[in-house]
Amino acid sequence: MSGSGRANLSDKDLVDAVLRELSEAADKWEALVAQAETTTYSVDLGDIQAVANADGRLLKLALHPGVMTGYAHVELADRLNLAIAALREEAEAQNQANYGGPLQ
Repeated sequence: MSGSGRANLSDKDLVDAVLRELSEAADKWEALVAQAETTTYSVDLGDIQAVANADGRLLKLALHPGVMTGYAHVELADRLNLAIAALREEAEAQNQANYGGPLQ
């Protein structure tokens, strides 16, 4: 509703219009949040598969059975960090595509 159209409204009508606009804006934000909650990012390195949600919570981490015996502790940590970095890059790329800027 434009500012000039509001000049002809009664106080009650103006309050109702503002409340309606606020309600519509809240509904849009709720829809965006609901959509973001369903967004997931995944990476498959062959021996490590990981899935995270838009909040950065790790939802799934699957390790090939040979990972525990095939890598030294430092190598396993490096592989896990690589998977997490790939998830972060995927999230950053989607954020850049959707919002045109880096994650804050």
